[in-house]
Amino acid sequence: MDIVEVAQKAGVSTATVSRVLNGSNKVRESTAARVRAAVEELNYRPNSYARSLRSGRSNLFGIIVSDIRNPFFPDLIEHFESLATQHGIDVTIANTGYSEKRLVAAVSRLLERGVDGLAIFTSEVSDAAVSLLRPASIPIVVLNQPSLASDFEIVSVDYIQGFIEAIEHLRMLGHQKIGFIAGPATQSSAVRRRKAFLAAVKSCHLALRDDWIFEGDHRLTGGKFAAESLFSMRHRPTAMVCSNDMTAIGFLESASRLGHKVPEEVSLIGFDDLFLCEIVHPSLTTLHLSRKEIATRAFYCLQSARGECREHLPAVISPYLVPRASTGRVPNTKVRKGRM
Repeated sequence: MDIVEVAQKAGVSTATVSRVLNGSNKVRESTAARVRAAVEELNYRPNSYARSLRSGRSNLFGIIVSDIRNPFFPDLIEHFESLATQHGIDVTIANTGYSEKRLVAAVSRLLERGVDGLAIFTSEVSDAAVSLLRPASIPIVVLNQPSLASDFEIVSVDYIQGFIEAIEHLRMLGHQKIGFIAGPATQSSAVRRRKAFLAAVKSCHLALRDDWIFEGDHRLTGGKFAAESLFSMRHRPTAMVCSNDMTAIGFLESASRLGHKVPEEVSLIGFDDLFLCEIVHPSLTTLHLSRKEIATRAFYCLQSARGECREHLPAVISPYLVPRASTGRVPNTKVRKGRM
C-alpha cells in the first residue's frame, strides 16, 4: 500500500495526502476528511523513514531532562509531546540523573539519531555537552541557562519576582524571620534560585541570618535534613521558603515525624506547584511554575527555527504564588513561652 493509492481513492493529489498526514492547515476540511477516510479504509501507514529521506528531516525532536523521578519533568514532557503530536513530530527522551557523563552521552546519541531539534531541560549543561552542541546544525533550546544565550535559544524564568511574591505573602501574615532551603551548590540552576531568593530578600528590605539558609539536594532527603536541623535550633525562623517542592515535601514529612506542626510552628512555601502539593498534609503553599508554558515556548522555539512557526511567545515565564494550608500567621511566641 502506498500514498498513490490513497490519493486515487480520495480523488486528490499525492501532495494533498502528504499535507493532511503532516497536519497542514492548508487543506480544506472536507478534502482532509476524504483523505483521512481513504487512509482508514486502506489501512495506510506512512513509511516515516522513507519520508525523512525525501524531505531531509527526521520529524523527530529530542528532550533531555535531569530527573525523570521528579514529577516536574514528566509533566513537562507530557505538554511538549502533546504539541509535537499535533504537528506530526515524534519525541525521544533521555534522562541524565544529574550526571554530566550521562548528559554528554545523551547529547551524542540524539545527534547521531538525526533529531531535527533538541530541548534540554537540565539543571546543568556542561562544557563537554556544549562542545558537542555548538557545531550541530539543528535548533537547540535550553531552560534558564543565561550564559548560553549567545549559542542557543533560552526559556527564561523570573525567579526573583516569584520569591518576592512568597516573601510578601509571609510578611502579610506577620513573618519577619524567613529562612531558605536551597538546592545543591554544585548545580547552576540551584545557585540561580538561591541568588534570586537573596535578591528578593534585599528588594523586600528583609534581614536574613546566614544560619537560616540550608543547603538541600532538590530531593526529599534535603528537606528532611533541613527540618531536623531547623527544629534543633534555639533561634529559628518562623517561615521557610524552599528551592523546589520536593524539598518542601521532605520538610513536611520530617516535621510530622519529629512531632512539629506546619504552619502552627513554622510556615512553609515550595516552588514549582507539583500535583503532590494538593495531596500532602497540610496542602503546600507554593510558587506555580507552568510546565505548559515552558514546554510551549521550547517547542515553538524549535519550530520557529525550522521555519515552521511564527508564534508570538513571552520572553520570560513568571511564577506566581498559590496559597494553601502550609502558611499561616506568625506564631505568638509570647503566649508559647508563657505555657512552658
